[in-house]
Amino acid sequence: MSFPGEIILDEAHTTEKGYARWFISLRWIAVGVAAVLIVLAIHVFGLLPETVMPPMLGLVLMLAGLNVLYTRLLHRRQGIGLLVSFQAYADLFLLTALIHFSGGIENPLILLMIFHVVIAGITLSRRQCYAVAVAATALVALLAWAEAEELVEHYTLRLVPHFEEHGHLGHAAHDPTYATLFVGLYGGLLLLTAFFVTSLSERLRRKERQLEQLAERALTQRQLLERALETTGTGLFVCDAGLQPILTNPRGDAWLERTRTDPALHEQTFGVDSALRLTLADGMIHVGEVARSGDEHTPAAEGRTFQTTTAPLVDKEGRITHVVQLIQEITDQKAAQARMLRAGQLAAVGELAGQVAHEVNNPIAIISTKARLLLSDHAEDLTPHTARELEKIVHLADRVARIAQGLLSYCRPSVASRMPLDAGIPMRRALAMIEQRAAHAGIAIEDRVPPELPPVNVNAQEVEQVFLNLFLNALDAMPDGGTLRLTGETDGEALCLCVEDTGTGMPEAVRRRIFEPFFTTKPEGKGTGLGLSICHGLIQHSGGHIDVESAPGAGTRIKIYLPVHHAQPEPSHG
Repeated sequence: MSFPGEIILDEAHTTEKGYARWFISLRWIAVGVAAVLIVLAIHVFGLLPETVMPPMLGLVLMLAGLNVLYTRLLHRRQGIGLLVSFQAYADLFLLTALIHFSGGIENPLILLMIFHVVIAGITLSRRQCYAVAVAATALVALLAWAEAEELVEHYTLRLVPHFEEHGHLGHAAHDPTYATLFVGLYGGLLLLTAFFVTSLSERLRRKERQLEQLAERALTQRQLLERALETTGTGLFVCDAGLQPILTNPRGDAWLERTRTDPALHEQTFGVDSALRLTLADGMIHVGEVARSGDEHTPAAEGRTFQTTTAPLVDKEGRITHVVQLIQEITDQKAAQARMLRAGQLAAVGELAGQVAHEVNNPIAIISTKARLLLSDHAEDLTPHTARELEKIVHLADRVARIAQGLLSYCRPSVASRMPLDAGIPMRRALAMIEQRAAHAGIAIEDRVPPELPPVNVNAQEVEQVFLNLFLNALDAMPDGGTLRLTGETDGEALCLCVEDTGTGMPEAVRRRIFEPFFTTKPEGKGTGLGLSICHGLIQHSGGHIDVESAPGAGTRIKIYLPVHHAQPEPSHG
């Protein structure tokens, strides 16, 4: 990971290296052009004397040698920061020497120094550019003074017009007035060039820095957006006006890949009535839901739900150019909403249960009492058949009262008394209630529960209600007959009573929800979805738990675990 300071230094180092390479490339071009011009000027057109051939070619070779040295230093990454500045001054001296041998200040190519100042203004700082301009002015002034004072030989460039003076060829370079004015004007031109070029360069660099800052800020914001979307599990993709995706994040890629293999999902995403096309048409934000079947992580029976938010992107004129869609899975939120709805239903059932308990228990108690009075006070007046029917009335009235009490127990913690008892007793009472129905349905009952079980601290009526509900569900699961098997065992700390049937079984998605209130697989009118949830609540209130094992076509095995009651030793009196 790089820190911001390191990034800036790296970028500056890369820029200087790029300028150095640019200088080297320009210099190779200058070497070739200079060699060609020297040959043409001396051997072809005869514009310069033959005597300047060796020194000028030597200067060109020196320029080429320096270029080789610069290239090696650049590859070794040695002194790159000073390399550009050094190249500027070295080239300036070599250019001055070449101008001296090709006509001095009379040579029109002396204007190349202006080009040299322009390059310095692009590649160097303002101060360095002015330094190059001053150095160029000083070199031109030194050359003009030396030639005017005839301290160095002036080489005639026949391209420039000359005049006769006392029988000798006159040179403008030997005129002090001309030399002084030329140096003054040329120096001012160089400084003016440096001012304009550096002003433009600084403005361009400032704009470049602003663009870099904007690009860095945009990159940072994009990274923050990508991280936020990744954290929230949101998919994103942007489409052009033709609904061709042009920008996506990983989850958006996964969504688009699913649309290629799932025709229904593709129609929902890109079809005629899709949110993308509606947004392109009306420019409004559209929020919708897309339901998909489950995958290897989510069972197909439950499915998955995604929320899509589609919004337009407009240009300066307000025209829609792109549409963006966000996809977020809301399966858990939908499940939470369903649980909240069920909780509200339970609250209503709880209130209703209190009313039912009062409204049902009172007339049932009267019916049960009247039937018992008839059996006790008028037994001699009743026929055997009538007595048996009254006993059924008493038994069924008691059962209705227990069912109402069980519903009330689920809606609020049971306050029924619990005492140590053999759980096999209420289990067999419940079994007796369904034996006749089982026989009619062709269902065999195998009671393998030991005759004596360790005591558990429970309410007998609640345990009887639990087993009655489990037995009835088992009978419903075996419409074509089968076997209902009861077993029991203990490990010293917990008693396990198992109710096993050979019925149709249930898939995993259903097995995981059977204890949810109001969840039922039975047809409407055949079940309320409260039976197993009441059983679950009663067993939990007794300190136990229920495990369910089932598979389609393999029957169902329900195990009830209840903590074994250990009698407290009586305190000894010594």
